[in-house]
Amino acid sequence: MEQSNLKIKIASKEEDYSQWYLDVAKAWDLFEYSPTPGCIIFKPKSVTLWETMKAAMNKDLSKLWVQNVYLPLLIPMSFFEKEKDHVAWFAPELAVVTHGGWKELEDKLAIRPTSETMFCEYFRWELQSYRDLPILTNQWVNVMRWEKRTRPFLRTAEFYWQEWHTLHETKDEAKKFALDILFNVYIKNLQEQMAIFWVAWQKSESEKFAGAEMTFTYEPMMSNGWALQICTSHLLGQGFMEQFDVSFLWREWKKEFPCYTSWGLSTRSIGWLISSHSDQKWLIIPPEMSEYKAVILPIYWKENQIEVDDYIKNIWESIIGKIDGSWVPVKWEYFRAFVGENWEKIMADRRDARFWEKITDFELSGYPVAIVVWQKEMEAGLCTVISRITWEKVQVNAADVAIQVNKFMEEGQTELFRRSRERLENNIVPCRSMEEIWKAMEDGKFAIYEWEKSDNINDSRLEAEIKEKFKATTRCIPNPGQLKVIDDFELKDKDNIKILIARAF
Repeated sequence: MEQSNLKIKIASKEEDYSQWYLDVAKAWDLFEYSPTPGCIIFKPKSVTLWETMKAAMNKDLSKLWVQNVYLPLLIPMSFFEKEKDHVAWFAPELAVVTHGGWKELEDKLAIRPTSETMFCEYFRWELQSYRDLPILTNQWVNVMRWEKRTRPFLRTAEFYWQEWHTLHETKDEAKKFALDILFNVYIKNLQEQMAIFWVAWQKSESEKFAGAEMTFTYEPMMSNGWALQICTSHLLGQGFMEQFDVSFLWREWKKEFPCYTSWGLSTRSIGWLISSHSDQKWLIIPPEMSEYKAVILPIYWKENQIEVDDYIKNIWESIIGKIDGSWVPVKWEYFRAFVGENWEKIMADRRDARFWEKITDFELSGYPVAIVVWQKEMEAGLCTVISRITWEKVQVNAADVAIQVNKFMEEGQTELFRRSRERLENNIVPCRSMEEIWKAMEDGKFAIYEWEKSDNINDSRLEAEIKEKFKATTRCIPNPGQLKVIDDFELKDKDNIKILIARAF
C-alpha cells in the first residue's frame, strides 16, 4: 500500500492497452527504468513476487532431487559455434564482451542468453558411467538478450529465470521427464500460485528451440487476447552431447551419448500477472502470491488510538499466530507489518485518515483481503472482512476473523483462476480460412486451425505467411483433453493436426 495514490492516472485498458499496462506496473511500483538500454530495475514488490514463485518451485525441485548450481555468466563464443543452429538462433540477441581491461580477447565472451553450451562443458566433468545418470541440475540466474523492442517484464534485455538441465540414459526417459516437469511442476505451480489457465503442448518445427528435437510450451492468454510463452521444456536429444563429446560408458562398456533436456521459467510471468489479473483500478495479486495475508484498516478517533491498537494486535495474532511485538517498517512510520510464526505477514494502515482514503488505497494496493475496524464494531467485538477480488464483505466476531480471511483467500484464488480459464475458453475461435484467422487476430482471439498435409509440422511456409500477413505465430499443437472448444474442432482429414495461432509478445 502507498500513501494515497489517487493522483496517479491510469490509461483506459480498452482504449490504450499498452499504456494501461505500463501505468499499472509503474504505479504499483514494480519497476523503474534503467540507464542501461532495454533493462529495468526490479523493485522490491516485483522481487517479492518472483521470490514467492521461486520458493514454491524449489520445494518441487528438492522432491525430485534436483541440485542447484551456478555456472559462469560469460560463455566463450567458441562454445556457441559448436552448435550451428544454436549460434544462428541467438546471434542477433548476443551481447558480447570483446575486451578484458584494455586488452582485446582472443576468444570473445557472450553474456549468457541461455546456458546449454556451458552446461555441456560441466556435464563432461560430471558424467563418466551410466551409474551417474540421471543428472538433474538447475540454476536461478539472470540472462541477457539484446532485444530491439522492449516492454517491462514481458520483454527486456536482461531478465531473471530458472533453467533446468538434465541428462538421461534414453530418449524415452528424457521425454517422459520433460513432460512430467511441464505438467507436474510448471503448470502445477503456475496454476496454484499465479492462478493461470493455459494451453500446453508441442511447438512447431520452426518455433522450437534452436538445437532441440522437440519443444513443449505453456501458453496462457493475456487480457488483450494475445499469447505469452511463460515457460518451455526442450527435448534436446543427443545433438549437443555429440558436439561437446559428453558421453558415458554403457553397461556393455560401449561409449554412448546421453539424452539432454532443458527448460525454463522467467520473470516474464510477472508481466502475465500484471496483464491478466489487473483491472482498471490497478493490480490484483493472487492470494497465494501476496506478500501480505491481509491489510487491517482501523478507523481512529484521537482519544482511542491505544485502545484500537491493542484490539487490532489481537486480530493480528488470531490470523498469523503469536507475534513478538517487533514490527517491520513499511515505507512510512504509520504502516506496521508484523511477521507471524510461519513467516506470514499482515499489515495495518495506522494513518489518521478517513475511511474512504484507506479503502481506496487498499483497493489500489492489490492485496487480497482487508479487515476494517470501526469504533462501534470494536466495542461489540466485531470487524468487517472485505475481499479485494470479489468485493464481498462480511461482519464477523474478532475471534473468527482468521477463518473468514482464509475463506476469502481460497475463494479469491479460485475466482482468479476461473476468470483466466473463462477468458481462454471464450476466446478460441475455430478457423477454416485465412480470412477467418485474420478476423480472429483483429478481434483479439486465438485461432484453432487445421494444419493440412502439405503444410505439416516440418513445413514453415504457412507459418511465414501467417507471420507476414497477420503479425501472428503458431503457438503450439495443443494436447487433447485441455479445452472443449479445441477438442470439438473436427479435422477434415484425420492425418492432419490442430494448431493454435495467436499474436504474442
